[in-house]
Amino acid sequence: MMKYLALALFLFSPVLCSAENKLTQPSGEIILEVNGATQHTNNASSVHFDRAMINALPTSEIITSNHVSDTPTIYTGPKLSLILDRLGIIGNIVRVTALDDYTAVLSRSDIQKYGVLLATHENGHQLTLDDRGPFFIVFPFDDFNELKKDIYYTMSVWQVMSIDVQ
Repeated sequence: MMKYLALALFLFSPVLCSAENKLTQPSGEIILEVNGATQHTNNASSVHFDRAMINALPTSEIITSNHVSDTPTIYTGPKLSLILDRLGIIGNIVRVTALDDYTAVLSRSDIQKYGVLLATHENGHQLTLDDRGPFFIVFPFDDFNELKKDIYYTMSVWQVMSIDVQ
């Protein structure tokens, strides 16, 4: 029963598209911008999200250690693949940019294969600019030995502000 309720909420979430392929407009401060090969927009050729729009998305959890935490930490937030799918993203190259202009390039296949999160919370606490927020790209490092390489650690961008898809 809960699966059907979650599916219904997913299908009728307020960030879904209208008949004109427009998403709802953010009513709060814009905290994430998605640009590029997207079929659905809410701002010219991009998508702006506020906190309420992100919080309306279904969340997942990854428990892992990583390059910023030696002990297993609980990260929660929407799967990045869910956001890309919901927006009708066509491209396979995902460029994630942080507040300080640090940029990492992720492949759509890695995002899907590893269930990469756009984490909004760490150990139950909402991420803020002071602690890697508002978003942190999280891979399940402890679940896949092949992820324990510098290349994947460098893809774990924190203070994510924009995502560009090609």
